[in-house]
Amino acid sequence: MHVAKYFILLISICLLPILSQAQERPSYCDEIPVMYDKGAMSKPPALPRFETQPVTEYKVQVAILKFTHPKDYPFHKYLVARYRPCEQVWVVETKKCFRSRQEAEDMRSELKDLGYSGAYLVEVLAYE
Repeated sequence: MHVAKYFILLISICLLPILSQAQERPSYCDEIPVMYDKGAMSKPPALPRFETQPVTEYKVQVAILKFTHPKDYPFHKYLVARYRPCEQVWVVETKKCFRSRQEAEDMRSELKDLGYSGAYLVEVLAYE
């Protein structure tokens, strides 16, 4: 009887970290519309349209955290952690978007000098 109690307690303790990190996924993660498939049953609702122009900007990403939380790491003040619920990962990147690629490359070099050796650029499409 005692062995069963200890076994259940041991399993609960092992599963606790996994369950504590689980966050609810939004419904759009499971219901991604099929945009280019001719076999799609119904057309997804149209997105709103604005009189804006797309502009390419850049961010510097330094880490993607899958099984850990960014609060466990004291990242640099230039950085922010953003949760991506569909992939269930945290992305650590610069707070600022850079208009020129050269500015982003300079920030990437600075972050590499600070110890973020895996820093890389990502393109962001902004609208203005």
